[in-house]
Amino acid sequence: MSDLQQTNSEKILLSWARQSTRPYSQVNVLNFTTSWADGLAFNAVIHRHKPELFSWDKVTKMSPTERLENAFSIAKNHLGIEKLLDPEDVAVQLPDKKSIIMYLTSLFEVLPKQVTMEDIREVETLPR
Repeated sequence: MSDLQQTNSEKILLSWARQSTRPYSQVNVLNFTTSWADGLAFNAVIHRHKPELFSWDKVTKMSPTERLENAFSIAKNHLGIEKLLDPEDVAVQLPDKKSIIMYLTSLFEVLPKQVTMEDIREVETLPR
């Protein structure tokens, strides 16, 4: 049972991702798997903190694989984050949770973060 519960660091990371993507109506981050497959969430996290790097409108017109490539390339070229994931591995029905967490942690380390206890409590109420 305990392995089904998220750790505190996962709750903080998911809270940060949800808070970062909240202004983007097309994005609804609920987990570390399916919420990331279409590439919108990765782009939204980066765009929220660095909107000058790319056009959100252009991203919404791309395919999932193109969106993922866009996010990973921008993160590498402008944020210094190595391309740890291949778009083809994420644009699947159930992306690997640990890989998504690892990549998000890299973004979390370089982008601004403001996570409140309220944000964390909200994550605790999400469906598992």
